[in-house]
Amino acid sequence: MSQLYSNRQLIFSDDNNDKESISVIILETFDTSSSYGLYLWPCSPILAQFIWYNRNDFIGKNILEIGAGTSLPGLVAAKIGAQNVVLCDNPKIDQWLSLITETLKMNSMIADRIRIESLDWCDEKSIDTLIKKYFPSNIDIIIGSDIFFHKKDFETIIALLDKLFLNGNSSVKFIGTIERRSRSTMLKLNHLIGIWNMKLEIIPLSYFNGETIYPNIVAGHDILLFFIMKDNIKE
Repeated sequence: MSQLYSNRQLIFSDDNNDKESISVIILETFDTSSSYGLYLWPCSPILAQFIWYNRNDFIGKNILEIGAGTSLPGLVAAKIGAQNVVLCDNPKIDQWLSLITETLKMNSMIADRIRIESLDWCDEKSIDTLIKKYFPSNIDIIIGSDIFFHKKDFETIIALLDKLFLNGNSSVKFIGTIERRSRSTMLKLNHLIGIWNMKLEIIPLSYFNGETIYPNIVAGHDILLFFIMKDNIKE
């Protein structure tokens, strides 16, 4: 394993009840020359906590994580009993493939339910390859933490989701987390959601104990969890 990688264990439990808990090990690198997708961001534990808290909704399901990075939410989904988890990120991100491959070795008990795929949001061929392989019947839920980072990329991501929704079954939805880094963050996202005939639903963190999870990572960050779905009423 590269000396640039460090491991971090995260535990998810119900009110400190060890009988109902899981632990996941992630790898990350703080090499400043590497992509910022290769270390844990505050949005990731929030999405992972939502999956843990609502685990009955994920058991037996097929999950696609886009912009996976360190892949904590996807690993938690596999750990709690998702049937298959597909982890995707941009193949141009240096070290991502090697990092996530090593991560799976650290979580060997769930490695057989996880697939690793390349996905370039701006490459139609990359998107079409993913769709042909996993849609419509092989994906139930799409997840992503803090993928709405640069506002210039928002519409590219929405266009990707639109294409995945069109090729998925009628119940496919995106569950994500976002950090409000400025007042315009949600204004921009909501504007694009309307243009693309989608709808967005914000889920309060208190509904899944998200406001108390890992304060050493999350404290001081304004994070929202939300669903994005196709708005069939408008069509």
